[in-house]
Amino acid sequence: MKRHPLTSLLALAAFVVLAFPGSDLVAQKRKGRRAARPQTVKKAAVDYSRFSHATSKHRGACNTCHQSPTTNWKRVRDFPDVADFPGHNACVSCHRQQFFKGAKPVICSVCHSRVSPRDDARFLFPKPASPAQFLIEFPHDKHQDVIARRFRRPAIAQESLFVRASFSSVAEDKTKHYNNCEICHGPRTTAPVAPAAGWPDSFVPDAATFKDAPASHAACFNCHWKAQQPNKENCGGCHKLPDKPAGNAPLNVAHPRISVKFRHAREQHVAECTTCHINITKAATLRGLMPDVPMTACTECHNKDGLRLDLNKELEAIDRNRDFACAYCHTSDVGRRDPPASHYLIAGREPIKRKDVK
Repeated sequence: MKRHPLTSLLALAAFVVLAFPGSDLVAQKRKGRRAARPQTVKKAAVDYSRFSHATSKHRGACNTCHQSPTTNWKRVRDFPDVADFPGHNACVSCHRQQFFKGAKPVICSVCHSRVSPRDDARFLFPKPASPAQFLIEFPHDKHQDVIARRFRRPAIAQESLFVRASFSSVAEDKTKHYNNCEICHGPRTTAPVAPAAGWPDSFVPDAATFKDAPASHAACFNCHWKAQQPNKENCGGCHKLPDKPAGNAPLNVAHPRISVKFRHAREQHVAECTTCHINITKAATLRGLMPDVPMTACTECHNKDGLRLDLNKELEAIDRNRDFACAYCHTSDVGRRDPPASHYLIAGREPIKRKDVK
């Protein structure tokens, strides 16, 4: 049979490959199949001067590191509390290499105000000006039974209340009291801190303007020391890491005061709290919680025929002058805004915008 020239050429090439496996043709073929070397990715340097609970290895049980109560509680608190940073063992167990790195290890600056082998001075706990890492979860709805059974004794500070309530019986008090939010939100004894930009219109609210809020474990440990969950060993029951890192912003920020001239201590305003704060007791979380006071709670007294018409007077003033700043409840930073539709609804009028006032 007569072979085609192309067939003969292919047969010859196959013979060369089989007979001379080290030929250039084979080398080129192997070179083409060689996998590219993976590029090494440099790991980002860890800043050991900052501690984050969001780190995966720091998400273990809280009592792995934190002791409750800490050994210094009698010196700095009036009740058993977590009042100091964890001991060295909590750090060395994972960070021995960083802990013994040089004469002044950077990792020590997380807790110590001076990094020195001869100085063990620590920052105050919690660390001042340190960004909050947790959301505080408090369900108002689950505490309604507690509110119904107990009341806040005005002459007893929260810390003293903890000692009394936890370690001795409380004598029955037959005096009439409101069983309300003042168990935790009592009268303030100190003036509120001024905003960074100062008080608008130089109006400085006094201590009796706002209610106090728990700022420590004192109020919580009345019930949650040992008996009721979450107890002192279960920090994660109240302290929740956010779904997203919060950066340097504090996580539990007080809501802005819209009606800053309202005083809780005014005689006409002293009533059972849910008279005005109507839905707080249904709230299962602090996230997105608002004061929840309907406009009708104010206008029941402040815009009633035959009594006083404070709201109507200020809306009428805007009709005459679009630049008028409502001043009965608000400072000018709020008083110059367009009144909400709820204000006009109470007055029996259609809402308008200041820009439309002629």
